[in-house]
Order: sequence, then structure tokens, then C-alpha cells
Amino acid sequence: MDSEKYSRSIKLLCPTCGHGTFEYDKEVEDGPICCNSCERVFTRAELIQENGEIIDSEVSEVKAEIVADITKDFRNSMRKAFSGSKNIKFR
Repeated sequence: MDSEKYSRSIKLLCPTCGHGTFEYDKEVEDGPICCNSCERVFTRAELIQENGEIIDSEVSEVKAEIVADITKDFRNSMRKAFSGSKNIKFR
């Protein structure tokens, strides 16, 4: 299974104005993050918390894709393993 297939980039939005462009110091890991539109200042944790619904939605989509792919791979491997059997049938 290719883990890169499930890699996502989630665009976080400012909960005040809805814009998604921020300014921050890339060298300071937990430094302040400022919205370029309304100039509201967040910590990284606050911005992630405010965008919890967007993040949860993306996680749910990825989970569904992973389950579907694992199910498909398992089904295909079982078909391949029992393809010569007269007593076992797959639907």
C-alpha cells in the first residue's frame, strides 16, 4: 500500500474572516501566526483547534479511502489464493 496516496494538505482558515493566508516566522516553531486579512493573532494550537471540523472531515475521507483500499486488496488476495478451489466461491 502506497502511503503517499493518503497524504493530504489541509488549508486552514481564519475563523474571524475566513481567509487562508497567514504570516509567521518559520524559524520559531510555536511562534505567533497572524492572519494577513484581519490581523488576528493565533498560536498554532488555537488555529488547529478552530479548524477542527475541516481537519476531522479530511481525516474521515482518508479513513474511508484506506478502508476501501484494504478491503479491495484483501478481497483480491483471497480470490487469488483460492482461485483453483471448486468449493469456495466469491461474490
